[in-house]
Amino acid sequence: MIDKLQQIIQQATTKEISNNKDISDNLAGNVAKETGSSLIEGLKSAVSGGNLGELSHMLGNSDTSTLTSNPVVKNIISSLTTKLGTNVGLDSSTAGGFASSIIPQIISMVSNKVQNGDFNISDIIGSLTSDGAGSALDQNGDGKVGIDDAISVVTKGKLGDALGGFFKK
Repeated sequence: MIDKLQQIIQQATTKEISNNKDISDNLAGNVAKETGSSLIEGLKSAVSGGNLGELSHMLGNSDTSTLTSNPVVKNIISSLTTKLGTNVGLDSSTAGGFASSIIPQIISMVSNKVQNGDFNISDIIGSLTSDGAGSALDQNGDGKVGIDDAISVVTKGKLGDALGGFFKK
């Protein structure tokens, strides 16, 4: 699943850079790399932080204008802006503008694939977990982590129990 997300990231980033006069084409590879790492790290952080409701809502929403108000999206945009400035050398205005544009676009593309049945939220969340954390989040025991599990965790107040595997020392 991560490979499929990386393909979408590469496709969207290449297109966005070709339309952005402030980012030279020779930086495309570095910008795509930082975009991908920021997005994947942000999604993993949302899963490990217990933000399953926000994550599920985000992946179920393809409206780019409302995505920017989602806390997960805000964190990813902030992370990408910093990385583009620090690691790629873009000025803060260019980095912030690019991040604010590309992250909602990519999430919208993924969301469209979820809504069309091409991607499954449980597969996405499962690919972002490791060390059995996915099984800890599987509330209904169907072997998949999905929206129904996220809803169950939040509504039954078992968030701490479900995420216990993430915080083992």
